Parts: sequence; C-alpha cells; structure tokens
Amino acid sequence: MKVIIVSPAYPLRGGIAESTELLYKAYVKKGIDCQIVSYNLQYPSLLFPGKKQTINDHSKESFNIISSLNSINPISWHNVSKYIISKKPNYVIFRYWHPFFAPCLGFIASKIKKNKITTIAWVDNVIPHENIFMQKKLTTYFLKRVDSALVMSKSVRDDLLKIVPKKKVVYSPHPIYNNFGPIINTSKAREILNLDLSAKYILFFGFIRKYKGLDLLLDAFADVRIQNKGIKLIIAGEFYEKKSPYIEKIKKLKLDDSVLIFDHYIDNSQVANYFCSSNLVVQPYLSATQSGVSMIAFHFLKPVLVTKKGGLSEYVHHQKDGYIVNSNANEITDSIIDYFEKNREGVFSSELKKKLNYFSWEKLLDNFEKLYISGN
Repeated sequence: MKVIIVSPAYPLRGGIAESTELLYKAYVKKGIDCQIVSYNLQYPSLLFPGKKQTINDHSKESFNIISSLNSINPISWHNVSKYIISKKPNYVIFRYWHPFFAPCLGFIASKIKKNKITTIAWVDNVIPHENIFMQKKLTTYFLKRVDSALVMSKSVRDDLLKIVPKKKVVYSPHPIYNNFGPIINTSKAREILNLDLSAKYILFFGFIRKYKGLDLLLDAFADVRIQNKGIKLIIAGEFYEKKSPYIEKIKKLKLDDSVLIFDHYIDNSQVANYFCSSNLVVQPYLSATQSGVSMIAFHFLKPVLVTKKGGLSEYVHHQKDGYIVNSNANEITDSIIDYFEKNREGVFSSELKKKLNYFSWEKLLDNFEKLYISGN
C-alpha cells in the first residue's frame, strides 16, 4: 500500500501542516508507505497576511516530504502530476481548505485520475471564512475532479453536498492534536510566561482575523461581573489584520490591566505553556467549520466555550464539558461567570478525559482507507 498526501507540511507552519504531519505519522506507524507532497510556494507574499510562512523544527526533517508544488505555476502542477503518477500510489489525499487552491489541486487530480489512481479530498472548508471572487465555481471545479471526500464536521458535509450532491462523503471527527507535549503543572507554565500564579485566566489562541470574534470577546470581558472577579484574558497569536483597532478597544473598555497580548506565532514548544496556564479556552467565532484549537484544548484537558457556528458545537456538550453559546457578548459573559462561580473546571476536565479516544488519528486513517476500498 502506498499513499501520497498533497498538502502543506514542514517547513510550512500552521494547523493544516501540523495535522497533515500527524496523519502522515499515523500511516507510518501502521507500516504504510506514505509521502507528503507539499508546496515550495503556498501563498504569494502579497496574499499572506502573516510575518512568515515557515518554521525551523529539526524533529521533522526525517519526514518523507517533498516540497515541489507552486500554487500559481501550472508548469509545477504538471510536473507534480507526473511525479505522483510515477510513484504509483494506491490513493492520493488532497488537503483542501480554500478556493485559491482549487485550480492547482483540481488540475493534478484530473491528471492522475486518468492513470486509475484513486483521489480523495480532505476538506476543511467548502465555504471560506472570508468570501472571495468565484468561490463556489472554484470549489465545484475541484470537488468534481476527486472520487470522494472526507470532512471533519457535519456542517462542512452539508455544505459540500449542496455543491456536489452525488459525491461520496465520509464524516470523521477532527483528531486531537497530541504533538505539543504532555500536560504540565499550571504553576510551572505560568512561571515560564511570567503570569500571576493565583489569577484566573481565559485563553484566546491562534491567529487573529475578524471572523475569530475577538471584538466580541472583549465586549464580553468588559462586563463588570468579570472585572470584579479579577479574571484575565490571554490573547496568544499573530495578528493577520491591523492590531491597532483592538488595542484602541482595549483602552476604551479600560481593560489594559486585564488583557495580556502575546502577538506572535506561538512555537510548538511553547503551546503547552499557554494552554496549561489557562482555566478556560474561548472561541467566540463569527464563522467556523471545525477548529484545531478545540482539539489542542482537549489534549490538555481544557474546557472550551464555543459559539454556534459551523461544526464547533459538534464536539462540545453544553454545561457538561464546555459551553455552547450564541455569538452574543452577554451569553459569553454568563457562561464565563457560571464556569468560575460553580467551579466547573475539574468536572469538565474529567468529562473531556473520557472522550479523548474518540478523536484519534487512527480512526481518521481508517476512514480514508474505507473510502479507498469502497471506490475500488
């Protein structure tokens, strides 16, 4: 058995790359020959909102990754197609999360299908968080050129079937991110970040864009009930838009002493410090499908508060292991107060521990294999 995954991977950074590498490791662990075909140019610099697209991590240098795909160069698409055909894989997984990549991935899928290679789309988003020109046509172009698709939320499945109603689709929950190290002592984590050892902390983690709802969380955080309890907010992640409006809002709401900002890409070796320092992870998203942040939080047994957007709520049981609220500042505030007043952290964390095995990379791999077998 041989499998190729076409996806961002090391040295590219971010959740897409990290999760692809974890699936790759699951294949290797099972003894399956697996290779990742990644990008030597993922986004042109003008289209990338962050500071840099790559990281250094020597632990990943042994992974079987070839970075040869240029997202905007059709000659590269042709060469990658030839390369994949020459390797004769049983099936190829295409990681799809944005219509920008539809021409590139659709071209390659069309070429290799002519050589009787099974093609499977691993779809994070059908509808992008921020609209772009011709997004539906582009996504339709790609999806029509693969044999089947795997999605990690039921909302994405529903979106996909509206575009390609007859496409074979399998739902498989997003696995836990278990690559950021073990749970560490709260005091130790806080000492590393120079945080108050006795304070209560809420974490907003990941890059900042409008659809992530940080504005909404700041409004909720300004509520006098939260301020009277001395709860603090950690914002950890790189700003993918202007930072100044958020700083101005923090000052306007007089939250300077309550909000701590770590405005940079959080290296893998530091992720545990932020989650283990926090009591609750809040995702006040205005648009979403599924979330890798939830799966990092679950690994560290940290309850999450999510909004009723996309598939965020599919992984949370309201007031049992987390909170599900509307995109409303008052509801966010009420849940935060409920969490701390009723000392729910211990109970919620215990409930999370019970369901960790449900979100495994082995189950995701098995579902890809089932799609391959069912199509042959």
